Amino acid sequence: MNNLQYTKYLFDNVKKISFADPGVIRDTYGRGENLTHKFLIKELKNFTKNIIIDFGGNFLATYEGKSKKKIVIGSHLDSQKHGGNFDGLAGVIMGIIVIKFFYEKKITPKNSIAVMGIRGEESCWFPYSYIGSKIALGQFDKKLLHSLKRSDTNKSLYYHIKKAGFNADKVSNNETNFDISNFKYFIEPHIEQGPVLEKKKIPLGIVTGIRGSFRYRDAFCKGDYLHSGATPFDYRKDSVVAVSMLVNEMNIYWKKQLKKNKDLVITFGQFFTDKKEHSFAKSSGLVNFCVDVRSSSNKILEIANKTLIKKIKLIEKKTNTKFYLGKQTNSQPALMDKKLIKIFQKYSKERSIKFEIMASGAGHDASVFANYGIPSIMLFIRNKNGSHNPKEYMSIKQFFEGYKVLCGAIENNYI
Repeated sequence: MNNLQYTKYLFDNVKKISFADPGVIRDTYGRGENLTHKFLIKELKNFTKNIIIDFGGNFLATYEGKSKKKIVIGSHLDSQKHGGNFDGLAGVIMGIIVIKFFYEKKITPKNSIAVMGIRGEESCWFPYSYIGSKIALGQFDKKLLHSLKRSDTNKSLYYHIKKAGFNADKVSNNETNFDISNFKYFIEPHIEQGPVLEKKKIPLGIVTGIRGSFRYRDAFCKGDYLHSGATPFDYRKDSVVAVSMLVNEMNIYWKKQLKKNKDLVITFGQFFTDKKEHSFAKSSGLVNFCVDVRSSSNKILEIANKTLIKKIKLIEKKTNTKFYLGKQTNSQPALMDKKLIKIFQKYSKERSIKFEIMASGAGHDASVFANYGIPSIMLFIRNKNGSHNPKEYMSIKQFFEGYKVLCGAIENNYI
């Protein structure tokens, strides 16, 4: 098969083995992710015998170059619940096609080239980001192995790693069998999950940085269930009103920060009353919600968090309600490598491939490698219909625009 046919074959087969109506389900350390892991390793054996699987189930397949130093191309294998087929997978498959090219052309590159398939990037399965990449680098907090429970099974991460056939005890000791010292670069091709490239009809995004975040996933506000007609305004303890005020206040705050050119995104992704008790004839005594705040600046995140808490205290007084934010989870912002950014800009210009210089609003494994000290970059591929949904769509034509830049830069010794 030529590269185009083989790319379609890989995408189609992974979609088939992880299909869920609608979309796909590649659950972290579950059936979909495990089957994808096994299938891609089987395919990689056509091009290299040097395949290592670490204690947490990440794979690293290396095509040997003149140097032991590795250009690692990779992304994650898991998906959202009923997500799209391209999120994460596109980066792993692009790495496979790069290795296939060098293998079939019998070219020995300057540096070795490795493909990495990473576990557990999506935090919808376990309430924690970048599980696989942190395990690969020996940076995972062992306390979380037992405390993190999978959303659909309520079983621990430790249980699921063992059930998938990997060594959770070695993970607990922060052991890794990847030679991280030979990781020269980490490159993560990935679909753009927003609309910029599609709207501008540009095939490639060269990413400058990845936003960090703080999140309150299990927040709620308590008031009192009171008669909708018989309870006057001053006697109400309405949790819907209270949380609505918070959403509005934080939205106004966000707009003001944007006017000051501050990098900030605020999202209340869940907002719901208790279906067992709510009624059209009651003011609500309970609203559950979550808040997700992202920025490329730790300082801006810190100020936004303080602002959130300050506004909550004022709203509690105004509405006679009580907020409970619950556990806070975080991810760190990361800057992409300036040298790699310039190299890919230069190569794209020379090949007349249009690109957009842009930051990533979403979190990605590349941030973990960058913050560890490995020079890293992301290349965004144009993508329709957003992401984290079954309608996600990346054309193979757009995939190969990104591939031309990545493979060409390696073949022509730009990196």
